[in-house]
Amino acid sequence: MKHSPTPQFHTVVKQKVEHMKGLAIPVLYLNTPNGITRMESLIEYFISNPSSSYQWMQTRARAVGLFFDYCRASEGFINYHSPDAHRTIFKLFSWALLNGTIDNETVTDRLKLYWPSSSIDVSKRLCSAILDFENFCDNQDIISTSLLRDNKITKPVNEQASLKFLHTAIKIKNRSFLSHLIKANKLGNKLKNKNNKDIVNLGSSGSRARTNSEEKRFPEELIAPLFKYGFLKDPSAQLMSDKEDITAKMITLLLFFGGIRESEPFHIWVNDVIPVDIKSIDDCQVFLRHPVEALTFLAGENVTRKEFLAQRGMLPRYKNPIKSLRANWKDLELDSSLSAPVFFMHEGAAKLFNAMYIYYINHYRPKLEDIAKSNGNPSHPFLFVAAGVDHSTGKSYQGLPYSVSAYLSAFERALDKVEVALGITIPRGKQYGTTPYGSRHFYLGTLTDVGIPNKVIQKCAKHRSILSQEAYNTPTNEGVQQKLTEARGAIYINSSLDFLNKAILKFN
Repeated sequence: MKHSPTPQFHTVVKQKVEHMKGLAIPVLYLNTPNGITRMESLIEYFISNPSSSYQWMQTRARAVGLFFDYCRASEGFINYHSPDAHRTIFKLFSWALLNGTIDNETVTDRLKLYWPSSSIDVSKRLCSAILDFENFCDNQDIISTSLLRDNKITKPVNEQASLKFLHTAIKIKNRSFLSHLIKANKLGNKLKNKNNKDIVNLGSSGSRARTNSEEKRFPEELIAPLFKYGFLKDPSAQLMSDKEDITAKMITLLLFFGGIRESEPFHIWVNDVIPVDIKSIDDCQVFLRHPVEALTFLAGENVTRKEFLAQRGMLPRYKNPIKSLRANWKDLELDSSLSAPVFFMHEGAAKLFNAMYIYYINHYRPKLEDIAKSNGNPSHPFLFVAAGVDHSTGKSYQGLPYSVSAYLSAFERALDKVEVALGITIPRGKQYGTTPYGSRHFYLGTLTDVGIPNKVIQKCAKHRSILSQEAYNTPTNEGVQQKLTEARGAIYINSSLDFLNKAILKFN
């Protein structure tokens, strides 16, 4: 029979919460150098989640208490002056949870904790509980701002110092202190972002539970690797089109940083993008236009898109019965010209797309268009073109409109390449956010996180209003762009999007 670690510097007591009838929570008391204190942040955490089970709360109280015990016991063995102190103590703590603190050869425990070994499941559960708690504290601004600004490493010997230590360790970029406890595919668990905006989580009613859209966001920590590694074909190639899958990469930029749906890039015509000079401080403009009723916006043409395509024996893509040419279209909120601008939420993304478009339209697309013509296919106005050949039938798709299925395959291959580059396994599916669908949740969720007004977000999402009078409050395109420009500093997201600026240089 396995035993659990015995508390050394903490005590957990079950207590009722005043003014919340029927609610009892585990209260954690810490034995600090200044006496016994109650961990108030943990109480606030439990009160914010009153519908959670007592066992759920107890696991978190126990996990935080054991972490505090380990920090207190290891004070004489950890160099807190080392810049790696946060990283080191978490590695040692999680290892101690899994393997115990008793030396098997000498049967001694220099920490005097006498922890037995635990199963991987138990160790993961305790470590995940700590991550959840720290995430709550971080988003509720429970940690003292002045303490966070102090770059000095503080020993976790009391509540605030422990919270700062947790915050710093967990926010260290590109690392997981659970890496030896969890399989790499558990990286996807980061997608289960909590609804941090709620004051209290009262659980779901007996009726259909509301889905938390944040759970479907593409994981932020994978975005830079996706663009860095995912679309590489031959890093040593001279031509950019041989080096990267630029078609799939451009579409992915539109999805992640323009927030459009996965089927919508396939309706964009060549002239729906208005580029700017690479050195310009302005953004390029990209428009979604109704695939049937909108005008062509081509000089000298005064017909609808449907009529223009019909003259060439083609159909609008959402009406095409051929699977490879079909792309869905959802009713968008369009202006009087049946157009809707794409709003890039990040300046770097807009400039990178602009640079790639200029290269694409001048050096890549014309070659494939010539191949399509030589194969007897009519020219078409769609921006994105295929480059593949069906090796089983010998049929060439080069220069034809790029298909949704081709992009989905390219996106899956991109995730495969990220897995190889990072040495991880990425769980796939909407529930993890690791489909193109997750990019729209990332876009809209990020705008919400940085405080963009709801009506501006509605405009960015191109959602139709369910209340007709709401249309009068909808911001103008200029107003939306102004708001986004003001917010771009906040959207830099911990510098994790620096790769965009570096990527632009490739096309300059």
